[in-house]
Amino acid sequence: MMNIKSILYILLTTFIVACGSSKLAKQEAAQMESAPAWVNERPVNSAYYIGIAKVLKTSYPNNYQEIAKKKALNDMASEISVNIQSNSIVSSYEDKAGFQSEFSNYIQMEMSKDLSGYQMQGSFESTEKYMVYYRLSKNKWKQIQAERKKAAADKAYTLYVQAKKEEIELNYPAAIKSYLNALLEIKKYWNESVFYTFDDQQQRLDLTIQSSLTTILASFRLEVYPSKLELSLINDFKSNIEVVVKNKQGDLLKDFPVQIYYRKQSMPYQATVFSKSKSLIIPIENLQYRDQGLYISLEIDKDKVLPIKSEDRRLLKFISDAYNVNLVKVSVNYLVPKIYITSKDIENTNYHYIANAINQALGKQSFVITSNKKEADLYFNIDIHESEGGADSQFKTAYLTYSIEVKEVQNGNTVYTFSSPKYKGVDYSIEPAKEKSYMKAASEIDESSFKDMLQSIIE
Repeated sequence: MMNIKSILYILLTTFIVACGSSKLAKQEAAQMESAPAWVNERPVNSAYYIGIAKVLKTSYPNNYQEIAKKKALNDMASEISVNIQSNSIVSSYEDKAGFQSEFSNYIQMEMSKDLSGYQMQGSFESTEKYMVYYRLSKNKWKQIQAERKKAAADKAYTLYVQAKKEEIELNYPAAIKSYLNALLEIKKYWNESVFYTFDDQQQRLDLTIQSSLTTILASFRLEVYPSKLELSLINDFKSNIEVVVKNKQGDLLKDFPVQIYYRKQSMPYQATVFSKSKSLIIPIENLQYRDQGLYISLEIDKDKVLPIKSEDRRLLKFISDAYNVNLVKVSVNYLVPKIYITSKDIENTNYHYIANAINQALGKQSFVITSNKKEADLYFNIDIHESEGGADSQFKTAYLTYSIEVKEVQNGNTVYTFSSPKYKGVDYSIEPAKEKSYMKAASEIDESSFKDMLQSIIE
């Protein structure tokens, strides 16, 4: 329990603090009574935008004046209404996700950063508070905005003329970037009309640039030849595709970034090539084998054609949505080689175990087995090696290994070799023991066998 002294100390401290707070409150109230009229009642003047802010000095002890000014200018900017004209770029955008409201907020923030021409009308400082009052002549602001808009339009027009020249010269990627930059120069005025005098006439520069940009984005496409590739032993499982980017007049366009995707061996492969003013030949090789559903995909890299900064991505969505990338898929068909199988051990009574198992495994890998050597692409030779182990009085032991050599019929080149492990067969007599070794070897030849052979052939 607290003793009497502790209780008295707490009561005394509370009383002193209360007296101090009461004294400060009275002092603050007296200061507020003598404050300028604008402190207690916001001025109204139709000729000016007003910005007033109040901050507690204890909240910003080191920079309360700077914070007050910033808040006052934000307050002033909120008085400047942002109207979206009915025939503006922003109004033409389908407003499903509140884009127009978002754009208005963007303009409001930009204005608070770019305000100029304002004057400080007064400040007031009490023991606890600091207040500041700014105002900006509406006529002065209108003049500033008109000058800024004209400067932006001048830059936009210069870029527009440059883009037109690049488009005529068939330098479409550069033209697109120039059109895009021209549109961004007048971004702060998308909510209103931007007129400019060219060709001796006052014309809508904003709509002209927008129309030129959307038109050029819809005027070219990626074309790839052929639409289907056939890879076989004859072409060494390699081929080429021809890539072009054309406009509607059939002109070949250069410098478009084209992305190419396919599976190369066991890894995804991606590369970017650039179109030329002639056909671009791309070699295709080392594709991972698949008996169906194998494609090479190509498309123009939209992000590089339209290099939009992250802060502008939302505002320029109406432009990026107008550009539809055409994805091209080239189907790939593997013509798996025909195989002729033979062996010097074909008369061996147990040979059929190995031969049949290999036939089935190759068939499951989509190889075609032919009995006519003249029709074959590959010559598949099986070489069998038998041996006998030591025998006791009861059991006989037989060992089997086999090797495979695969050659191209046309040129005799060896494309694949394989040596099996040793298989063991045990029985009461040697012939059944041999048969068991063959059966054991055949049992280990399954549908996954010779996958490496197929891969080595097509590489």
